[in-house]
Amino acid sequence: MLLIRKTNADRSLLGLLLVLLLLLLFNLGGWGVVETSEARYAEISREMWQSGDLLHPRLLGIQHYHKPPLTYIITSFGMELFGPDAFGARIFLQFSLLLQVWLVYLIAKVLFGNPRQALLAAVLYFTIPAVLVSARNLTTDSFLATFELAAILAWLRYKTRAKSGWLYFFYLLLALAFLTKGPVGLIFPVLVAIGLGGNYTSPDNHTSRWHHLPALLLLLAVGSSWYIYLMVKDAQFVDYFLFKHTVQRYANPETFGRSKPWWFYLVLAPALSLPWSAILFARFRHLLEMPRPLKRLFILWILVPLVFFSFSGSKLILYILPIFAGQALLTTWLLIHMPEKTARKAMNYGLLYLVVLTVALLVAPLLPVGITLPWRVLTFPVLILGALAVLWTGERLPQQKLVYGALVFTALLLPYSTKLLEHNPQFTNGSRPIAEVILEHNLEQRPVLVYNRLLPSLAFELNKSIVSIDDGSDKLVREVQFESDEKWRQELLQLNRPESMQRLQDLLQQEPVLVVKNELPEERRWMLKYFDEQRQVGEWTVYY
Repeated sequence: MLLIRKTNADRSLLGLLLVLLLLLLFNLGGWGVVETSEARYAEISREMWQSGDLLHPRLLGIQHYHKPPLTYIITSFGMELFGPDAFGARIFLQFSLLLQVWLVYLIAKVLFGNPRQALLAAVLYFTIPAVLVSARNLTTDSFLATFELAAILAWLRYKTRAKSGWLYFFYLLLALAFLTKGPVGLIFPVLVAIGLGGNYTSPDNHTSRWHHLPALLLLLAVGSSWYIYLMVKDAQFVDYFLFKHTVQRYANPETFGRSKPWWFYLVLAPALSLPWSAILFARFRHLLEMPRPLKRLFILWILVPLVFFSFSGSKLILYILPIFAGQALLTTWLLIHMPEKTARKAMNYGLLYLVVLTVALLVAPLLPVGITLPWRVLTFPVLILGALAVLWTGERLPQQKLVYGALVFTALLLPYSTKLLEHNPQFTNGSRPIAEVILEHNLEQRPVLVYNRLLPSLAFELNKSIVSIDDGSDKLVREVQFESDEKWRQELLQLNRPESMQRLQDLLQQEPVLVVKNELPEERRWMLKYFDEQRQVGEWTVYY
């Protein structure tokens, strides 16, 4: 009934993915990497690409083991193919997003038994704002969600087809999730596997149960390989991985500075999944009409993880990214079973919401907030409004109008947003404008010093090592316990140490570039006598 004929669903999804790929790649490197998370991941990947060392991630010359290396390896491969720039850093994220859309489609085909409904779920997933954000900003979460959704599909295939190969693939994908973000990567696939229970089990499934043991050994061997390698080399890693990065990260909100209130996800998750979360809340009582197997599945896919992560001391919205795939499937079921009158009401409110957002995009350059945009970029919101008007007055089913409207809005938002970020670097919290000043004056061969700030985005934009000057900043407290020599002190000067002060004096004799946020404190202004020129870049000053 919805969207497209059953025989054309696969071809339609393929065509849609190709179009979306072109839009996702458009101007992908147009804006610089964003502090702090994206810049950190990009710079670690650049240093990995430069050194060829895939096992020991480094950030500004110092070993950095906060995350397993798989995200860095994938990203460094993008830099090998396309160069160490923002495009190379982000390109595989775009493929991970499209893979997630395809995986949601395949999962929905098994759960709903209908390709048309599966296509609806895939489109819904792509149009969820949080999902789109995850692929435009380099972190581990988009790659992790891809492995988790692939594991869920592999488990479904195993349960329905009783082929042991799918079981081994499921455990291998769990291992890759583990190598992407550690134990947290197992939560969603395991809960969903429990939620599926025996409802999709093939009659022949019991014959392959003995394969669980060797498949589990595969998970342990692959998933723990990097951790065991490091723990064998240095016993400090045992406490580091098992306690600090597992127990403390969950229990202590101050461990990584990501403390948020307990209701953080309960508020932000619905806000970043509009308009679909509004439909979910409005029709919530109708979820009681769902078949029992689907109820159980979505309780374990959405509610249990939401409660679990809400009690965590460390919170970021993308930590719960896989929840939105479950939400897309759940909302799809509600749309399919929605009475025509209710569907028309949902369409009217949904399209009106999209119109309001589009008008905001259109008038953004006129607002007194300093937004700059070439006028030709406003073509995109104009096209969105035209498409929404055609859909609103057309003859399609209300569900189709709403879904197509969200798809058009999201698709055309992609090129608009890249231009917005490119022409307004003040909103991206990156260092590209600083790097452009350095390159403009041909200063890139000089030593680059950054005073009292951790600024990996500058090292990434310049594609070179920089020297951080630590003058008591909490941001420059680094984990150096795993360093085997003193080479790291070449890139981190701690001014409370006499030898670092001497090295700073030596560097200042070499006509360096000094980057300072706001102003140097009075007791450090003596450094300025070594510089003849300065340029102001927002709240940063570049001395040379």
